[in-house]
Amino acid sequence: MLAAVAVVLVACGDKKADTSGDTTLTAVTPPASTTTGTTHEVQMVQEGENFKYLPEELTIKAGDIVVFKSVSGGLHNVQFYPDSIPPGAQAVLDAAIPNRQGPVSSELLDAGQQVSISFAGAPAGEYKYFCMPHLAMGMNAKINVTM
Repeated sequence: MLAAVAVVLVACGDKKADTSGDTTLTAVTPPASTTTGTTHEVQMVQEGENFKYLPEELTIKAGDIVVFKSVSGGLHNVQFYPDSIPPGAQAVLDAAIPNRQGPVSSELLDAGQQVSISFAGAPAGEYKYFCMPHLAMGMNAKINVTM
């Protein structure tokens, strides 16, 4: 068996690599990132009896990133209303939200944790969202995506 391996190594070592037809050896360059915009921060807070996102309304451009940062008030998340986002937006958001809890929903975040959501490829329009644990307390907000 060692002799067979030696013969293969010698045979391969004497030839120049020809990868023109071998796609398994071809280097693949990842596509350039389409996230080229600005990074915005939205804080998730409890102020007295009020739970809110700050700011409650934000206008961004397609390609921007929004960082949702849990500041106070227990566990928070970001969950978009599937029926109030533009057509085609759900697939973009589901791909952009890491560690999703469900469709268009981030995981629960404790104080000091954050989630970054890229709006690269997102269609223009309104993106209404809420915090599932604090929906009954009126914790909701909106992002306007422009081109």
